[in-house]
Amino acid sequence: MKKNLIFISLLVCAALNVYAAASFRKEIPVRQHGKEAGMLLDLSKISMGTLNDVEEKKQYLSTVQLEKQRIQNYTLRMVYENAYLLYKHGDYQRAQEMAQTILSIDPNFKQAQTLARQAQHMGTYGTISEAQVIEAKFQETIRLYDSGRLVEANDKLNEILTIQPGNSKAQAWKRKIDYDIAKEYTRRGDVAYEKGDYQDALDAWYNALLMRKDDPKLVAKISETENKLRKQQVADSMKQALDFYNKGQFVEAYAVFERITKIQPGDPRVQKYMSQLKNEIAAGYYNAGNKSYNSNRFDQAVSYWTNAKKWGADSGMMDALIKRARNAKENHLRVKQEQAQQAEVAAQKAEEAAQKAEETAQQAATEEPIETVTVDNSLIPGASSGGIGTSVGAVGTNETLPTLGGTTTNRVSPEASAASRAKYIEGLDAFNQDDYERARQAWIVAKQLDPGNSDADLGLRKVEELMR
Repeated sequence: MKKNLIFISLLVCAALNVYAAASFRKEIPVRQHGKEAGMLLDLSKISMGTLNDVEEKKQYLSTVQLEKQRIQNYTLRMVYENAYLLYKHGDYQRAQEMAQTILSIDPNFKQAQTLARQAQHMGTYGTISEAQVIEAKFQETIRLYDSGRLVEANDKLNEILTIQPGNSKAQAWKRKIDYDIAKEYTRRGDVAYEKGDYQDALDAWYNALLMRKDDPKLVAKISETENKLRKQQVADSMKQALDFYNKGQFVEAYAVFERITKIQPGDPRVQKYMSQLKNEIAAGYYNAGNKSYNSNRFDQAVSYWTNAKKWGADSGMMDALIKRARNAKENHLRVKQEQAQQAEVAAQKAEEAAQKAEETAQQAATEEPIETVTVDNSLIPGASSGGIGTSVGAVGTNETLPTLGGTTTNRVSPEASAASRAKYIEGLDAFNQDDYERARQAWIVAKQLDPGNSDADLGLRKVEELMR
């Protein structure tokens, strides 16, 4: 990008020097532009603050890229205008060269494409007048229009207006074709709307709006359809989120609710669900941390409790548990090391005792009758109750930590449990809509299906307090 900007800047200077030379008998007017400093990116005016996270860095780089693109477009436009002046004064070769240079940087610059072709044509067939070329393009435009190829006809008119921007006939035809194209886009949008394809309808209507910017009916259609599309997206996302919730996939459900807030910010029902989900996710991580701790998986416990803190669990409590797990890990490792050392000493003593017994037996065999040698079992590793393989009492491996909420043993069938859970979700939805009576009835049924459903029991107590 930097090399391109330097190159086209030099190209602009070269073009200006061409006009300053005595190539033409009269001075060619060159459009004056603002100072070069106006094209530079003034980073001090971008209020982005300190770039602390990835999103801020992405925003900064995007801003820089957009500014570079704006500078390139501005500079290429200057080069094109100078190339057009060369063309108008009959210097077709240089006009073509400058247009080709523009296309080497931006191949989609349509005016430069047209100018390059026209300059090449005029340079090759200099006896053909520009008026004849324009007339031929007009005939091609009419032929395309009559065959219904409106977009191609419009492109052909743009070629005419590139060569002769002030051509009134081309301008009139362009207004007519623009109107017809907009009318066709509007018709396509109406058809898509009738089918319920709101996104396709909006795409078509926005294309029409590009050519009919002052059409109030079209603007009203777009506004109404965007509202419908938004409601449709919210309804679909709500269904997906509740499905995740019913399956116990709380993190996925929370992500969908977050997406809903971007479509429809400030929905109180969604805010309630998100608050409840955060509590449930935090409680899930907390309980998972307890299980890991009691299984001596201390690193895993630390990870779970750290996540619980991120989801809103009490920071002080989680920090204390994390510290406790790390200390327990150190104690556990130290005790294991001590046990290993004790086992090694016991094994060494047992080996020494066996060796001594063997020496005694050999000595007795030469001097006295063979006597039975008894080995002290306390010296053999693992022989006593306190040897290798005993539990590590100092670490508290069987110690159970307090939990956020009690758990209930489920003694009903899986079908009844699932039906009870579904009724609980139904009651929760009614509760979030402040329909406390419907919530109470749903939770009563949930308790009947599964007496051990503690969530329904908690909900009943809450709603009865509110209905007093």
